[in-house]
Amino acid sequence: MPSNALLDWQNNRMRRLTEVDAQCGSTSSIVPLPDLADENLRGFVVLLSAHFQGFCRGFHSECIQAVAAGVPAPLRFVVQRQCLAAREIDKGNPRYDTLKADFERFGLDLNAALAANPVNALRITHLDHLNSARNYVAHHKAATPSGGPLALADVRTWQSSCNEFAGEQDDIMYNHLRGLLGVAPW
Repeated sequence: MPSNALLDWQNNRMRRLTEVDAQCGSTSSIVPLPDLADENLRGFVVLLSAHFQGFCRGFHSECIQAVAAGVPAPLRFVVQRQCLAAREIDKGNPRYDTLKADFERFGLDLNAALAANPVNALRITHLDHLNSARNYVAHHKAATPSGGPLALADVRTWQSSCNEFAGEQDDIMYNHLRGLLGVAPW
């Protein structure tokens, strides 16, 4: 059973991103408006990063609640506060290192967990490319990290990888927390 955060990602966030994707596709086909197409694509990059960060933050919070529910009531607040203290995803982009730092608070070796599926290495690379492109867009840099223009095909690839990575994170944390707690976390 997927977490509430994953259901929100799949049914709300991905739907919205798909609508932005369609808008980018239609404006890029309008030759006389290349600046509008570029602005839409830049917006898509920032929205994808923001939505994925929102998923990760919500998912991490849901994991915290599952762990806190497994401790005596007087300690729940302490556990919640400790899990939220200096949480990287609250202030940083959804980079792999940020996610690793936050999710390893649960006693999980994220590198080992993700290594079980060889596709994850490519997903992590795509996440890194998305964050580089997000910084390029947000800070109005003169050239993309690749040196070329932003491309809709690249953003679609990053979106697909974020979607797959979200599902993988959900499965990994479900199994890890179930092992720790002895019950299904969600």
